[in-house]
Amino acid sequence: MNDLAAHGKILVWDGHYSKSETFMNDLCDYLQRGGALVCGTTAWGWLQINRGKLLTDFPFARFCDYVGVKVTDNYANCSDSLQFREDLIQFKNVYNVVKNLTNNPNNVQDLGIVGSAIRELGDTLPGVPIETLQNIVMNASQEVIPAHSCPVRDKTYRDQSSGICGIMCALPGIKAPGVRHFPGDFDRPPHILTNVQCHIESKANEWYCTGYYVAAGIPIQIDILEQKGPTGWSARIGCHSDDLGSCDELRRWPCISICKPLSNKTTKMSSAFGGLLFFQNSNNESSSITVNLHHVVLTPTYDLTDQNRAELWKYRCSNAPGLWADISGRYIAFNLPSKSVVHLKPAELDRAIQFWDSIILAHHELRGTKPTHRERIVCDEQPSAGYMHSGYPVVTHMDISYPNSDDFIFNSEKLEKKGAWGLFHELGHNMQQGWWTFDGTGEVTVNIFTLHGMDKVCHLEPWIHSWLKDQMSSTKTYIEKGSNFNEWKEKPGVALFIYAQLAREYGWQSYKDVFRKYEQIQPTLNSDQEKMDYWITTFSRQVDHNLAPLFKFWGFPISKSTIDDLKKLPIPQIFDEFIQIAPERYSI
Repeated sequence: MNDLAAHGKILVWDGHYSKSETFMNDLCDYLQRGGALVCGTTAWGWLQINRGKLLTDFPFARFCDYVGVKVTDNYANCSDSLQFREDLIQFKNVYNVVKNLTNNPNNVQDLGIVGSAIRELGDTLPGVPIETLQNIVMNASQEVIPAHSCPVRDKTYRDQSSGICGIMCALPGIKAPGVRHFPGDFDRPPHILTNVQCHIESKANEWYCTGYYVAAGIPIQIDILEQKGPTGWSARIGCHSDDLGSCDELRRWPCISICKPLSNKTTKMSSAFGGLLFFQNSNNESSSITVNLHHVVLTPTYDLTDQNRAELWKYRCSNAPGLWADISGRYIAFNLPSKSVVHLKPAELDRAIQFWDSIILAHHELRGTKPTHRERIVCDEQPSAGYMHSGYPVVTHMDISYPNSDDFIFNSEKLEKKGAWGLFHELGHNMQQGWWTFDGTGEVTVNIFTLHGMDKVCHLEPWIHSWLKDQMSSTKTYIEKGSNFNEWKEKPGVALFIYAQLAREYGWQSYKDVFRKYEQIQPTLNSDQEKMDYWITTFSRQVDHNLAPLFKFWGFPISKSTIDDLKKLPIPQIFDEFIQIAPERYSI
């Protein structure tokens, strides 16, 4: 380093590879003496190629910590290049923005800048008095406090809500205004536990509930006693991980789940919103962590894999005041308000959870895979997209948590007879593969799994399920109008019928065999046409019939090479109510 500085050289580093502490210290000294460093790298790119790693592991981010710069995994998306002007630098300094915000706490732009900075830091801003930030939060007007009964719709107020929410994400010891509306607050101070030991064993990258709840505004402390296996553990407060920043209205604060890496022996966390406390390991390898928790609240939990679950459930229903519960099977877990489930008996929970486990197994049995982690379903006041959405977790509205509702998620009588199309569907999304899902079928191939689950678990045959019956009229109209494929791609109800026909004609075993071939071969398909041709060919070869006429009947564009490849196979004799509409089109 001394030689570099003496000769006025500029050091170039890609920031990807870890360096020793000695090297990093020397590098900082070199810069402080006037040395120059050029480093071009992206945090999001590094995370993408280093699965299981956290941002705190990123070598360049660790270097930036030395010099007081925060690196995030986000990036700017600007259509025009930014022209640098020295006189604008004061407006880019977050401390200047905080100063301005103190004088004008309703300034939307400043609120957004400060809130985003604090969210990215995961901590308050060094040098900014906590009281300054607290005053901004506590002086929030009613118009920016979201609630089910009074959603925030005005864009200016929504932006203010987002900024204030970002500030609250790192403020210790503060309770969010309106938190009683969602996710809830205690009627009286709960019994706070401290110095309680918790042990988590992980075999997959999922959330592991600690069995404890964090009360809104009460800071907690996590002391790591022992770790085995790969590192990369983090702690999460709150199961409601959907960010509502892009929504047109807010019925709750936009970001209420707080996540922090457990990179030190002791980690302090706080949530203005409260929530269940989870641990998560970013690796899919076996690992474990043992910690002491301070200032937490016992919460109702039920785990089907625990032989002592009945006794533990009885105890927790009487002694665990946590506001949200964690109910787990072998292959799925649910998070919903404690008041929705504490009246249930262990036998009732067992029956319902086993039903949901059977749905997960049915989905995997169809695809030819095995569960690698528990799926998770979270009830939320406001999912970030639609009525419910897939992913981890699957997020749905609160109606499925109402015990007296027909849609109650643990209503075994109803589930076993009628199923739950919406949740079967979202769980099916988590099974989709790009190999056999092409343009227009994102909401279609998912329902192959929905129909299969309905058939195998609820004994409701795919031909013809009540959901499909509701699509009959529009489907017949589609065929009568000539089967325009662009229209087919826009109507999932119409599009599902050909997949149901295949199940009716050839059974689920044919689907299983086809999906297993995909899983085994993992074909490289570079276009929608290639995907369609491959699907038609693979299914035709599996059932030993030329299915090209059937797909052509529904309007599929089929390449000449695929038609020629299948022409020696016999055409199946299918003559149902749809083909009867235009039998002349059921041909090559």
